[in-house]
Amino acid sequence: MHIYFSFPKKTSQIYPLLGVSFFVLYLLSHLLSTHVHPFRNFSQEILVVISLFLSISFLFQQKKSQFSFPAIASLPLLLVFMMATQALLGMVSIPNIVYPLMYLLLTALAIWFGANCFGEDKALSPLSFVLAFAHLIAGLVSVAMQLTQIFSLYLDPFVMYFPAGAQVLMRPFANVAQPNQLALLLCFSLASLWWLFQVGRIKAVWSMGLALLLLVGLALTQSRIAWIILPLFVLLCGFRIVGARAVSRFALLGLLAFYVALVMLTPYVSEALGFAPVSALERAGGRSERSVLWQQAWAMAVQHPWLGVGWFGFGAEQVKMAADFSSTTYAEHSHNLILNFLAELGFPFTICFFAALLIWFYRTCVAGGRLRKAEVAFAVMCFIAVGVHSMVEYPLWYANVLIPMAIWMGALHQHRWQTPARTVPRALPAVLGLLGLVLVVLVTLDYLRVVRGFKAFNGLAHWSEVSQEAIAKPAWTLLPDYFDYFQLMNVEPRAGMRAEEIAFVERLSRRFGYVHVLNKLAEVYVWNGQEQKAVRTMVTLQRLHPLSYPTYFDYWQHKAKEQASFAAVAAQMPPRDAP
Repeated sequence: MHIYFSFPKKTSQIYPLLGVSFFVLYLLSHLLSTHVHPFRNFSQEILVVISLFLSISFLFQQKKSQFSFPAIASLPLLLVFMMATQALLGMVSIPNIVYPLMYLLLTALAIWFGANCFGEDKALSPLSFVLAFAHLIAGLVSVAMQLTQIFSLYLDPFVMYFPAGAQVLMRPFANVAQPNQLALLLCFSLASLWWLFQVGRIKAVWSMGLALLLLVGLALTQSRIAWIILPLFVLLCGFRIVGARAVSRFALLGLLAFYVALVMLTPYVSEALGFAPVSALERAGGRSERSVLWQQAWAMAVQHPWLGVGWFGFGAEQVKMAADFSSTTYAEHSHNLILNFLAELGFPFTICFFAALLIWFYRTCVAGGRLRKAEVAFAVMCFIAVGVHSMVEYPLWYANVLIPMAIWMGALHQHRWQTPARTVPRALPAVLGLLGLVLVVLVTLDYLRVVRGFKAFNGLAHWSEVSQEAIAKPAWTLLPDYFDYFQLMNVEPRAGMRAEEIAFVERLSRRFGYVHVLNKLAEVYVWNGQEQKAVRTMVTLQRLHPLSYPTYFDYWQHKAKEQASFAAVAAQMPPRDAP
């Protein structure tokens, strides 16, 4: 395989350090198998955050005292300002926006880093190579992991275990742990292959062979986002909209046809391996919880058009209104980036934000034949993949997607506009990097306390047996709601509860709309003479957790035989087989 890499002579002393550190940690963020509740992707994301701060520290070696501050970095800072405004107005809980604030500040920092490290013309190539090679290796290894999963090979801790069974839909996820997120990674890998071919660092025969392997993995995810992304890639590459080196339309259409054939054949393979088969037509026209989530997000936006319900307010507002909609699933986000912004930030800000982003995208990446440059086109293809995915999921909520995209934005902005540099203390990069790494340690230690709290409940016959020391709220934490949640587990519904206790359960049920939390709230209402609130809560439970509802329906029917108050509520609950 003919793949090579060379650094620009002018800055060769920094790029090897950046390339190796960022490549290793970014690659591991896709291949690490550790996923721990409550933030399943925490370990993967923290690796990319560490790589960013390490890379910023390396800027100190350039002995620069002048740095550019690209205008595009103001977009995440505007989001910070909007959240601060909502906090001042009492619309959001401060603990609920601490992590989003950190992510937005990291985004601005990544844009700044990209502009100052990769903003020159020759510097786009090293950045493209590091990201392309990381995506390609991660994608190919992930396909190998998928194949071990569909055969239910137990390779823990190296590969997440995927149990076989007719009740399980075959959507192997490698160590990414989410099929759509894996599909996005594989689309990045395909874009990476295109760039390596464009710049002559991989031969056509190798690029075709590797593309076939990646398409196998993409078909196994059964992800519908690829049904849009792949045709867009074929259109861009086949009609010479991107890049200067021609790619055979026949080869591209052949690859697309191969993928379509795989999509049609996957259900038969799934059935043969003992999984539940779902045809492509059923996947295309089947019931989707997302449509109801989108309806709920639109309703929130219409009811709160100016400032929205507050950042991270979708989940709590969904619990309030779910009984008025058809069944869906409990979610903390609407699974559509634009609708989520409308719901949580209102119409004026959302319209201005995305208009500014689209204008920047066109003027920086498209206008003036910019797509003919391979590095710009590579970034644009990845932006398109993220944009499509953002219409049904929230990939930018993950640091290992957000930060590389932000670095690319900074590099492209500086490459196009050449923002003037300003003199700052020469030690600024080293200070930022060191402070960032200290922050990473503190945040990780704080998060691990929450993890220990969840683990304390494992294997207990009853939640009351948990060690109170393990779940006690510390004097300082960025995640106080989780420690309140631990205390909620010890609350036993009973008659005569104080108003403060009931309000505590109500608040936590909106913050964590889990099925057992909603059931506990309904029981609290029953015991304290609030029958209609109990009925509405059980309707909410059915709407947000339709698959778990039959178990709770049976539980309430059993309780109804013992107490009249439960019987009155059970009589008004949705049927056991409610859709």
